[in-house]
Amino acid sequence: MMWERIKKSKQGLGLILFILIVMMLGIFAPIFTPNDPYKTNLVMKFQAFSMEYPLGTDHLGRCILSRLIYGIRPTLFLAIVTMVGTILIGSLMGILSGYFKGWIDELIMRIVDVMLSFPSQIMIFAVIALLGVNVINVILANIFIKWAWYARMIRTKVLQYREKDYILYSRCIGSSGWYILIKHLIPNISSDLVVLATLDIGWALINISTLSFLGLGVQAPTPEWGAMLSEAKNFMTTNPVQMFAPGVAILLTVSAFNLLGDVMRDILDPKEVIK
Repeated sequence: MMWERIKKSKQGLGLILFILIVMMLGIFAPIFTPNDPYKTNLVMKFQAFSMEYPLGTDHLGRCILSRLIYGIRPTLFLAIVTMVGTILIGSLMGILSGYFKGWIDELIMRIVDVMLSFPSQIMIFAVIALLGVNVINVILANIFIKWAWYARMIRTKVLQYREKDYILYSRCIGSSGWYILIKHLIPNISSDLVVLATLDIGWALINISTLSFLGLGVQAPTPEWGAMLSEAKNFMTTNPVQMFAPGVAILLTVSAFNLLGDVMRDILDPKEVIK
């Protein structure tokens, strides 16, 4: 049913196709890259666009296009892993809180209140400072700070559905709480999860890139869009073109996910759209 609705939206299909192409480029990067992204050649630094170097070279003579394509892996795929982990934990906490209520609801929501009372970026920096600078800790830090927001959003949706007639009937005939969750509640909130995840994956991508830009995420010489921007900023006045490729890549990818989130919301929950 969900896919049938998506297929009717040309804009949605176009955005999904764009994202799939980007992901395929990242997965099969060795096939599509014209040069070795790690190979340095100071003699060839700051080369202009050419057949050999379609986007030129950076300050170390490395092919910018090759590094841009390889950079899809840590930038986009780490953002997806972060979002999956955040959704799983946030959804579990939100469902438990909204459906079972009572002391479980009080305990989870008080933890959520505490988590949401701190500035997110400060908390991310604190977690990374505590655990150390590496990719795994970056993912854990982002999940740690974001799951609470998801828990509150999902709890709200569960509260809307838990008093519906079909769920009350299911309780009356003796269905267990877990059966109701799996058969009724989770399928009903799945579209909301898809919309939230699609809208927020851009946030995760920006966060990964920001941490790498600050030297707290993916470390050199691994190609990553935020790290590429960080390296390029040192040559902003002498060779500003070096910043365009990673900057535009981040802009287009984040915009695509944000637009896809809006389209998915309109498709999966049309009653929410303001006419």
